[in-house]
Formats: sequence, C-alpha cells, structure tokens
Amino acid sequence: MYKGQHLYIKKASGSYTHHGLGIGDDKVIHYSGLANDLSTPGIIEELSLEEFAQNKKIHIKPHLDRKYQIDESIVRASLRLGEAQYHILHNNCEHFVEWCISGRHKSKQSQRGKLIYSAGIGARALIGVKNPIGFVAGAAAGYVYIHRQGMNKLPDFENLEKEFLRLNNTKNSVIALPYED
Repeated sequence: MYKGQHLYIKKASGSYTHHGLGIGDDKVIHYSGLANDLSTPGIIEELSLEEFAQNKKIHIKPHLDRKYQIDESIVRASLRLGEAQYHILHNNCEHFVEWCISGRHKSKQSQRGKLIYSAGIGARALIGVKNPIGFVAGAAAGYVYIHRQGMNKLPDFENLEKEFLRLNNTKNSVIALPYED
C-alpha cells in the first residue's frame, strides 16, 4: 500500500511535517534529523512503518510529476542510506523524498521557513533598533553564512545520479541536478 509513496506525518500540533519514502514490507526510509528531538543527528535510515508513524496518522503526498517509478525511487533512497548531511533548511527529510521521486531536491517546508526567518529579521529591524541599517546588514550577513553552511551539507548529486544510472541502466537521465530550494 505504501510502497514507493511519499509519506508524511504531522509533528508539533501540525506546525511541521516529517517525510519518508515507503519501501514495502511495512518499512520506510527517512532522514532522521529532528524526527525525534533536536539532539538527534540526522542520518538516512530504514525503519518500520510503526516507528516512522510515532502513533500519528500517516498521510500520502501525491506526485503528479513523478519522474521515477516506484522501484527506481526505492533504489534512489537506498543509495543514500547512511548519509549524515542533514540540514533543516538545505537537506532535510522532505528534500530527500522529493529527490527520490521527482529528481528535484526541494522542500516547500524549507522555503516557508526561510520566508518566516526573513520576515522576522525585517520586523525586528522596524521595532526600534538603534541602527536599523546595521542590524539589517548584520542579519543579512548571518543569513548568507547560514545558507553557505547549509550548502556544505548537500550530497554529491552528480555521483549519486551516476550510480543510479549504473544500477538501473537508465538512458537519457539528467546527471547533474540543479539545487532547488
């Protein structure tokens, strides 16, 4: 039922979601970063459907733009097992599952987080900081620094795609994926 499907559960009263790829036999592959708590380092791992659900309702995200078939998506997920390059804004569980299914490294949740972060910076600058221009410049420099640090957490997509093509003997696939976030 869940094999090859983009699964997610709502966390913290629905304020964010945790994503995984169903692989059959009541198993899921997910990026564990922030799945359990803030101190758990993120790693891509296989676990039971029950462990993934954490007593919450499992939802299925439809993919009308699915590039990879079910078995191909599972192979792609398996290629990244053990990866420990989690970053909440740049390489999270949603990025991972989207890449497995659509070939695009993207996360709507991450995009919203960046917008909220930017709005917070702007609001703070408007609330009576002695030097708003200095504050905004400092906040922007901090944001750029965080962005660059997150970019260091991206997997080697080119080698992952080459390995996927080798394993699947697929023709006409794109090798170097653009970073999307």
